[in-house]
Amino acid sequence: MEKPWIGIPTRFLPETQTFGQIRHYLEAVIWAGGVPVMIPTVEDRSLVREYARRVQGILLPGSPTDLDPAIYGAPPHARLGERDPQRDATDLTLLEIAEEQRMPLLGICFGVQSLNVHRGGTLIQDIETSIAGAGQHETDNREQPPKRARHPVRFERESLLSTLAESSETEVNSSHHQSIHHPGKDLRVVARAPDGVIEAVEDVTGRFVVGVQWHPEKGWREDPLSQRLFKRFIEAAQREVYN
Repeated sequence: MEKPWIGIPTRFLPETQTFGQIRHYLEAVIWAGGVPVMIPTVEDRSLVREYARRVQGILLPGSPTDLDPAIYGAPPHARLGERDPQRDATDLTLLEIAEEQRMPLLGICFGVQSLNVHRGGTLIQDIETSIAGAGQHETDNREQPPKRARHPVRFERESLLSTLAESSETEVNSSHHQSIHHPGKDLRVVARAPDGVIEAVEDVTGRFVVGVQWHPEKGWREDPLSQRLFKRFIEAAQREVYN
């Protein structure tokens, strides 16, 4: 059986002549039965389209940068992080093509934020200063050793993620300071943290479009939910191979 190709935007780091933290995404996709295709983050829409027309699914990974709030019509917050116009442009072009071709799509951390903004939604630019009583959502580097954030999420009934988790609640890793504010078109909120922060969305039309704020590629070998999520994504992409 021919394996589906999965496009993954990949940031090149010129100062070290290396690529970003992509290894775990690649390994998870390969394990689940897909062929990962690293797409360079560029502002050249025609080049991104050349890559995208050859794949059957899109995985939008995390990023150490923040999406430019100008894209969703908001002024920059004082704690807005570094921006990467090339990553923003690459994600938005891939999302445009995925929508045109109705491709399966999995957005992770920065990727779910890109998905939401592309569909007309907005973001909370800094959780700690914007949400009263917010829990810990990113690593506290002030502690030694740094305290790795983890917290529970509760799933909405009859959501795909609740089915894959085989539970109404689970614990996830967490390393983000932004999150979805207003969900975009046709995106249903299906998971929240105890403080109300949106942790996952799904497409309401039945197409495989899933976005999670945590990182299922980290520790996926020991986590059944992460394994089932990647498997279901690749199964959806597999159906596109023969369409």
